[in-house]
Amino acid sequence: MKQENQKLKILYLKEILSRETDEEHILNTSELINKLEKYGIKAERKSIYSDINTLIENEILDISQESG
Repeated sequence: MKQENQKLKILYLKEILSRETDEEHILNTSELINKLEKYGIKAERKSIYSDINTLIENEILDISQESG
């Protein structure tokens, strides 16, 4: 069963990335997961990567990802 708020996850992720990151301030996946939990949303690392790629591919956010 899917949790409540899962449909809102990508919207909250977009908001977090827009508000809290820039070229000098990055958030890693664990930090993003923790921030989403504050909204009552559970997320896994793979889903974060997928959602970020969706935001980039659809030109909703102009961000870059660092691997490491």
